Amino acid sequence: MKLYINKRCMVRIISFALAFVTIFTGSLIYNANRMSLLKRQLTHKYQAAMENLSSEMENISITLGKTLYTGTPATLTHLTNELILQAGTAAAALAELPIKHQSLNTVSKFLNQVSDYSLSITRNVVKGENISETDRGNLIKLSKIAQSLSNGLDEAKSLYNNAENWNESIESALNDIELESDLNLHLSNTAETLSDYPTLIYDGPFSDHILKKESELLASAKEITESKAKEIAAKHLGIKTEKLFNSGQENGKLASFVFGFENGTIAVTKKGGFVSFLRNERVTPNPSDDYKSAVEAAKSYIKGLGIGNFETSYYFADEGMCVVNFAYLQGDTICYPDLIKVGVALDNFEIVFYEASGYIMNHKARTLKVPVHTAKDAAEVISPHLKIKSTHLAVIPSGGQNELYCYEFLCTGEQKEEILVYVNTETLAEEQIFILLKTDGGVLTK
Repeated sequence: MKLYINKRCMVRIISFALAFVTIFTGSLIYNANRMSLLKRQLTHKYQAAMENLSSEMENISITLGKTLYTGTPATLTHLTNELILQAGTAAAALAELPIKHQSLNTVSKFLNQVSDYSLSITRNVVKGENISETDRGNLIKLSKIAQSLSNGLDEAKSLYNNAENWNESIESALNDIELESDLNLHLSNTAETLSDYPTLIYDGPFSDHILKKESELLASAKEITESKAKEIAAKHLGIKTEKLFNSGQENGKLASFVFGFENGTIAVTKKGGFVSFLRNERVTPNPSDDYKSAVEAAKSYIKGLGIGNFETSYYFADEGMCVVNFAYLQGDTICYPDLIKVGVALDNFEIVFYEASGYIMNHKARTLKVPVHTAKDAAEVISPHLKIKSTHLAVIPSGGQNELYCYEFLCTGEQKEEILVYVNTETLAEEQIFILLKTDGGVLTK
């Protein structure tokens, strides 16, 4: 018996088959695209979590180090609050990572111990008790563990900066399979992976200002024309005005005329005609490590501006440029809010960067009264585990819109590290503590 299919049926069968193939292929493509999107989202999530965990672990180590040298309950309470927040952020980041291993429990336990133990010490200090030697020893151990974890996480973070390296972890997470991944190995072997950890804040203390208040320096200044601003910019650069071209304007509290020149940009405030920013983008092909000469070049440059006396603060080198921080000097008092940054090229010591927003926003004629308490009184607040090397008067930002008049104590810690402690001249409160770290590339603070 022969089976006959007429032409119309054949067309229908072929049409249905083609439709099925089209739908099936489209479904495969759609699912593949969704899976690819999901993997990209997971990769981004894991990379962000790794970055947060590594950063917060290093912050925990630094904050634990600060608790060793605080001399007042108020400062210790502040540092404890920081530790609790840092540990909580680190724990949240850890929970985001695809880790099914004992390492997860170990690190989580450590983070809980940091919060609980530091809070316990604070309660005792508030009651009038001193930090015991046992407590100090435990804090040192916790700080070293945090640094060890930070170092191991930093290595893992570098490895997993490549998105492809997350593929194995993503596949195991999607299929609910437990693997002995490189990430697990890094977390479990941190004790053997100690190395220098360079990711620190690059500027000295009080370098980043919250520009919330109005500038007193600009408030009484007169408006200038764009042509006048161009003349000021050309004089600052030591070039003719013809070599400058208009590059727009900046609005806001530091409203400025912006001009371009070969390889760079310069901005001049519309009020007062202050140069607020300069950047020369030229390449530094063979940078040297002669930071001393770079600092001297920066000193000579800022002296030539004729805007007052400045104290050299800290410096760091990055991408062929040495950036030096300067704080304004009013008499013998260092005024940290009035900050200027000068960048020097490390090949020919040319000035290639200038940033004066801190100075322009905060500079004013301050009335500095005779301190209520003497430097000797303030020194008694300093932790007995610190050795004072030098003392200066300083104005520091409060973190908001106010300023604090303090004694700045440069001290040496038990591990030979240098510590800056700021004690209020009126209340004898410890206002700030910074740990100085000297590296081949400059002085770093945290």
